[in-house]
Amino acid sequence: MFGRFYLTCCLLFSFACGPLAVAQGNDFFVYFGTYTGFKFVSQSLTHGVGNSRSEGIYVSRFNAATGELSEPELAAKIVNPAFLAISPNHKFLYAITEDPLSVGPPFDHSSYATAFAIDSASGKLRFINSLPTGGTSTCFLSMDKTGKFVFFANFGSGSVSVLRVKDDGSLAEQTAFMQHVGHGGSNLPVQTSPHPHSVMVSPDNRYLIVSDLGTDRVLVYHFDEKTGALGPLDPPSIRMKDGDGPRHLIFDHQGKFAYQVNEMGSTISVFAWNAAEGMLSTVQEAKINSGGSDIRSGSAELQLSNDGKFLYESNRLSRDYDRLPGTIGIYAVDPTKGTLTEMEYSPSGGTMPRSFGIDPSGRYLFALHQLSNNVVQFRVDPATGKISKTGKEVKVDTPVCIQFVPVH
Repeated sequence: MFGRFYLTCCLLFSFACGPLAVAQGNDFFVYFGTYTGFKFVSQSLTHGVGNSRSEGIYVSRFNAATGELSEPELAAKIVNPAFLAISPNHKFLYAITEDPLSVGPPFDHSSYATAFAIDSASGKLRFINSLPTGGTSTCFLSMDKTGKFVFFANFGSGSVSVLRVKDDGSLAEQTAFMQHVGHGGSNLPVQTSPHPHSVMVSPDNRYLIVSDLGTDRVLVYHFDEKTGALGPLDPPSIRMKDGDGPRHLIFDHQGKFAYQVNEMGSTISVFAWNAAEGMLSTVQEAKINSGGSDIRSGSAELQLSNDGKFLYESNRLSRDYDRLPGTIGIYAVDPTKGTLTEMEYSPSGGTMPRSFGIDPSGRYLFALHQLSNNVVQFRVDPATGKISKTGKEVKVDTPVCIQFVPVH
């Protein structure tokens, strides 16, 4: 189940995960999602990576004024909490888990969503309830702006589903389900069928944008924030280049542009966003420098600086995941056109930077390395956008997601 084929697929289609929006104080709980059953098989194992000893979701305490980050502690014991989301009121945490022991082909594993209450004093998590996500091998979840609904990208079954959230934070009934059809480009076998990789609500909470890696399409659905229903638009999607593999989309802070990392095509697409009609139009496709013609960037995560002047993306470099050090790409953003200008690629401080997060103060960037099992802290220069190591890092086995919650 966790052999070489499983690893290869996981590396190609792993989850993107970003931090919470800006908060007021300097103290935060930092949550790390992990793989608890991850096994790495390689003929060129050079960095001591291997089986994960993680037991679930971990939490650290972080001070944005001093940069101090405490050693992670177990916040909740749970299998494979690889993607996390925080409710808008900061009271609840939601995790998706994929059952590695369920019967079925790769990327068709039973998946569940679990709701936790956040202890405001300790940061520990209290289990509320757990429900099936509505699809298989779910790889991404996000919440609407009201905190009343949770969206799921079901990578294995090629579908999108929505669950209602009750006032006590518990998960309730399914309010929408969309089954994708078709296939994508030349990256076989995964592009022979749909594989949604991210679900992101628009800034006005009226639309849901879905990046489908398997079909090379970005789909936009109407979203009803009162009922949780989804409805198709006309035209319903934007077609990407053959074999791009759209992975993860984010909006800029003004809601004028959207940025999408294309994992297989090693590009970042810049879209203009028409909020009135719910339409995306391509402005630019920026090439990611992967360091060699035979190396795919394996890009995983995107995030904008707090002032929106810089865009960051992580590269896992998919020729030899266990040997090549990852990078963080940095781009300057044109404030009028939204277009990107490449600045530099900074070593991420480990192997396979599956995810990263900029803290809500905007002062620090944390790079999470799935294979070298470390989280590396960088200081962000607000004037240039460049990052530099602070010399601080913490150990977390197979970290793949990060979320920040303000301490009240």
